[in-house]
Amino acid sequence: MRRRIISLSVVALAIMTTAWLAHADVRSAQYKGAATCAMCHKAMSKAIVEAYQKSAHAKALQTADAEGAIVGDFSSNTAFTKDKVAYVLGSGRSEQAYLDAGYKVLPATWDVKAKTWKPAQSVDGATQCIGCHVTGYAAATKTGAQNGVGCEACHGPGSEHITGPDRKATIINPKNLDPAKQAMVCGQCHSVGKDPSGAYAHPVTFRPGDDLTKAFVDAKPTAGGRNQQYSEFIQSKHAQLGLTCISCHDPHGMTTERSQLKKPVVEQCLGCHAGKVKDMATHAPNAAAGATCATCHMPGGKHNFAKPGA
Repeated sequence: MRRRIISLSVVALAIMTTAWLAHADVRSAQYKGAATCAMCHKAMSKAIVEAYQKSAHAKALQTADAEGAIVGDFSSNTAFTKDKVAYVLGSGRSEQAYLDAGYKVLPATWDVKAKTWKPAQSVDGATQCIGCHVTGYAAATKTGAQNGVGCEACHGPGSEHITGPDRKATIINPKNLDPAKQAMVCGQCHSVGKDPSGAYAHPVTFRPGDDLTKAFVDAKPTAGGRNQQYSEFIQSKHAQLGLTCISCHDPHGMTTERSQLKKPVVEQCLGCHAGKVKDMATHAPNAAAGATCATCHMPGGKHNFAKPGA
């Protein structure tokens, strides 16, 4: 009798688990925030958690009163005063923009390298900016689960991952996606275009693992511009060959290289191109001192990797 009770219990548990998995989906889950993720992952993935907390992703949007958030010198700002700032866009590594309490972009950005203010267009940040600086942003209500680009921006909302019996089945690991969809996780923000309605500069309905083309109309730029790395990449031979953004970049920030490259530029490129290029000295003997592969093949940071002059 005891063996029969145990068997029935196992069958019941299997049925319950199967039923739960049938509805468990990254689309039905809710966002919980990076702090919740860290409760478990700082033990399992301590290096990743610590690196992420210092990364540009984590500081993509900060409140003005956060320690060290504002890097601009307001003593030289004639466009607006510091007290008008409610939110800070960007960690301040290259430049920083500012929003008021209504998410309107204030009319000047701070150029960190030049240490000067540059004019900025006062657009509606709620439709043009915030969607890529807040995790779990709901465009209709202008609310989000977490300021900054959190774990769930790339892995999907985690409520069912936290509570369900099959943890791996209810969260997205981008490295397990096919190359096109893996790159789309980054492309949801590192691109230029509009959602199908034309009202938002980000894919309102996209969640990691989705087909980005269903939620976003890419502008397919041909000229250089800001924040269009993915839009350029998908037009490149690298994309055609199955490379993705994380072939070269570490999204968690576990590197000291600029732009979160996994290795220094030349070393990164020669990881694939060593068969054709021995080193910079023989490949480009007339290049300026300090030049890298990117100097000629990625001018201005372009990600179409074209041959010089093409």
